[in-house]
Amino acid sequence: MASRDDTVVGMIGMGDMGAALAGSIMRRYSVIVFDLRAEAVEQMVRSGARAADSLEALSDQCDVVIVVVVNDKQVDQVVGDLLRHPGKIHTIIVSSTVLPTTVIALGEQACAIGVDLIDAPVTGGADKASRGIITVLIGGDEKPVQRCWPVFQSFGKALFHIGPVGAGSAGKLVNNLFSLGGEMLILEGMQLARAYGISEEAVTEFVTVGTGDSRNIRTWGRHDRARRSHHLGGTEAIYEIFSKDVKNAALAAGLRGVTLPIAATIGATMVEQAKARDKYLLENGLTGPVPQCTICGQDLASPYRKAGVHPECAFDGRRVQ
Repeated sequence: MASRDDTVVGMIGMGDMGAALAGSIMRRYSVIVFDLRAEAVEQMVRSGARAADSLEALSDQCDVVIVVVVNDKQVDQVVGDLLRHPGKIHTIIVSSTVLPTTVIALGEQACAIGVDLIDAPVTGGADKASRGIITVLIGGDEKPVQRCWPVFQSFGKALFHIGPVGAGSAGKLVNNLFSLGGEMLILEGMQLARAYGISEEAVTEFVTVGTGDSRNIRTWGRHDRARRSHHLGGTEAIYEIFSKDVKNAALAAGLRGVTLPIAATIGATMVEQAKARDKYLLENGLTGPVPQCTICGQDLASPYRKAGVHPECAFDGRRVQ
């Protein structure tokens, strides 16, 4: 098992999620961070991390490195650089959301030089990551996964080892197809409701006790807030980030001979849907703060605001006491 006393964890990518994960890991491990954005690194240093001025300097000091960059191209570049100069590293954990084939290929390269690679994307949002209660979907061989289990426990609550390298990334695409793809269908449902004079709050009131209930409905407004609060909020890039996982789900399926026509259609329309949604919210003065759950930190749909907590979060809190 990785020792919480002497294991040094490297974090590459200090975006919203990377910074939140690093903040949780720092409560139990020494953390060294790297990002091309100096201001992002400086913020983490103020919180207690150490900074590396290059990937080589980071790899010379770290036992485990977690990669949380934006896309497949960046993961390829960063992991490739680490493998050319592995330093002290025994395990690379890819927590970016990428194609399964990307991490499978990198895993083979890592194995060839005696480094373990695990893919462990997370789901639940930066709010949960900062609290150390995010869900982690893990793909990798049993031995390195178990060796790094305490590291996963430092930032995650629900940990799932679901298969070999690539399984974690595939699982994340499944999750995001349900979540982000489902969000698009809900947006169309809200448009239908408004066309007949039904408010979004009213929809959340009756749907949460009907067969259309979902976590998306219970946290209604979360994805809207996530686009606004992201460091790329207000730019074209945020819409590409928002849509890439659904597009990748259809692509990943195609690489295994499976056709997902509905996912492909949703992916192709998500950018315009999200832009239209943000325009509607702005024009109608609906960009203010939404009450958040006292347990999970995510947005509360109208039915749960008086209680201040989602019912599933309250139940989970009682169960683990």
